[in-house]
Amino acid sequence: MSASQNTSGSNSGSHWLDLAESLAVIAAISGSVAAIVVEQIAVASIPLALSATLGLANRRRQIGAFQDQQRMEMAHLLQQNQADFQAQLDPIKQASEGVQSQIEHLTKQDTQTVQTIATLNTQTEKLESTIASLQNNHKQGESTVISLGEQSQATQAQMEELATQVQTMQAAIAELQSSATDLGSQVEDQKSSAQYLAAQTEGVEELVDILREIDALTQTISAHPNVAKHFFDRGMTRKRLQRLEDQRVAMEDFSQAIRLEPTFAHAYYERGLLKSEFGHKQHAVDDLRTAAKFYFDQGDLTQYEKARELSQEIHDLIAGSPSPEEETEQFLIENLFG
Repeated sequence: MSASQNTSGSNSGSHWLDLAESLAVIAAISGSVAAIVVEQIAVASIPLALSATLGLANRRRQIGAFQDQQRMEMAHLLQQNQADFQAQLDPIKQASEGVQSQIEHLTKQDTQTVQTIATLNTQTEKLESTIASLQNNHKQGESTVISLGEQSQATQAQMEELATQVQTMQAAIAELQSSATDLGSQVEDQKSSAQYLAAQTEGVEELVDILREIDALTQTISAHPNVAKHFFDRGMTRKRLQRLEDQRVAMEDFSQAIRLEPTFAHAYYERGLLKSEFGHKQHAVDDLRTAAKFYFDQGDLTQYEKARELSQEIHDLIAGSPSPEEETEQFLIENLFG
């Protein structure tokens, strides 16, 4: 805009060609009058030719100035349009980022819902038909994000149906509290699905972190398969999971660590704890005593006392248990065919 004003200002001022053209016209008129007076046509032609030449030059100058002014106005208009377009584009980008954030949040909530359903499925046989339907929806939803979103709606509907079923199954759930103490609280919280899922968010995030850590350790083991510490770390991480299958896999990792490093006291200790939980008391005592021996050899007296006392407590509990031979046979059958 300022450029066009400058051009207009420069054009509004008198140019020497304008003055010269005016003088040439006056000279032409004077020459014509003189030619009439002196009767000499040649005298009139000179100022007329000069006037025509100056007029043509002045018209070209004016046309050039007008074209320059048009180009400057067009450039200024393009700059203004680009600024307006950028100002409109920025809110659109911000809105797109907000939509993407909401999509990620909804996807995380869908994953949390599926994990909660899987936990209920493992702890109560009377809800197997409903949970099986949820698991089927979950497996089908793993193929694409689009199908996961569709199955999330079906899962939400089934969760609402499950909440109504829980109200009529209070007596049956009370019978399961002896083997799964936390199942009762989960079922009670199921009456308000929104609050229950919000309370489980931290647990689901912790489960995701554990699975990521297990995956990282698995990749490390693939790169370095002969390091006992990697197997022990993966066993300790997997031990944090609550499923019985994960506990068995953790015990296998401890066993692999022992095979790679026969004096690995921590691996013996952790494997002994898991064997005790599985009911293999004598095997647990053997591992804990071995761990105590290696702790003593390594000078770790605190862990030595802890392992020794724990092995003694378990040994006292198995006074009326099956013989070591029977327990060994049972342990092998459960590991080979269970």
